[in-house]
Amino acid sequence: MKKLLAILMTGLLIVGACATLSACGDEKYVAKAIGGIEVEEYGYCISKTATDHDAIMDAINEVINEANIDEVVAYYTAKSKDETPSVTLQFADLSDNTAGTLDIYTCSGFEPYEFVDADGSTVIGVDIYMMELVAEKLNMKITVHDVDFDGIVGSIATKDNAIGAAGITITEGRKKSVDFSDAYYSSVQYIISLESDAFTSIDKLAGKKIGVQKGTTGCNLIQEAIDNGVLKGTGATILEYDTGAVAFTAMKQGKCDNVVIDELPALKLVG
Repeated sequence: MKKLLAILMTGLLIVGACATLSACGDEKYVAKAIGGIEVEEYGYCISKTATDHDAIMDAINEVINEANIDEVVAYYTAKSKDETPSVTLQFADLSDNTAGTLDIYTCSGFEPYEFVDADGSTVIGVDIYMMELVAEKLNMKITVHDVDFDGIVGSIATKDNAIGAAGITITEGRKKSVDFSDAYYSSVQYIISLESDAFTSIDKLAGKKIGVQKGTTGCNLIQEAIDNGVLKGTGATILEYDTGAVAFTAMKQGKCDNVVIDELPALKLVG
C-alpha cells in the first residue's frame, strides 16, 4: 500500500512539474509604451571636424528629406520577420562609385534599423539602406562596421568621414561630441513584461531587475530613475546587455524581470 501511494505521489509530482513547465513555456510577453516621457528623435552623426563635413551632412539631410521613411521602415520590418515586404524600394547602385569609402558604424540586433541578413553576416536595415543612398549622392561606397552601440558616438567624434547610423537618439549631451543630421524617425521607450504583468509606468519597476541595451537612452532613463527618480531606494537594479535581443533572451531565462528598449525593437522582440 505504501509503495502504491509513493508511486501515485511521484506521478502527481511529475504531472505538476510538467504543468508548471507548460505554463512557463506558454507565458506570453508584451511591450507597452512608457507613459509620461518625451518622444525621442533619431539622427545620423558625424565628427565635428570631418574633412568633408558639409558635403556629407548635406547628403544625409537630402536623403532624409527625399526618402519615404515610413515605407523604408515597413520594408525592413517585414524583412526582419522573414516576411515579403508590401512596399518596393529603389536601391542605390554603388558599383561604379569612385570618390572613396564612407565608414558606417552601427550595431546590429536593433531591428528593423539594423540586423544581420539571412546570409548570417551582412548587416541590413533602415539605417544601412539610408546610408547607401547617402553614398550614392557622394559617389562613394560604404563599409559597415558592426560594433557595440555604447561606443559609437565617442568613436565617431574622432574619425574622419565616418557616420554613426544606429537608431541614435539626438540628445544635447551627444551634440557636445558630434554633429547630428536632421531627425529621420521618432520613437518612445517601451517596457517588455509578461502578459500577466503588463504595465506602462516606470514606478512599477520597483524592486525589479531591469534589462537594457548599454549606452542607449533606455539605459540612461532607468539609471536616472534608480539614482535620482521614482526607482531610488526601491531595490530596482539595472542589468546592461550588448543588444536588446540579448537582454530579452536573458529575461526569458529568468535573469531579469523586464526589458526597456525603443518601440520598434521591443515590438519585434515580443513578436
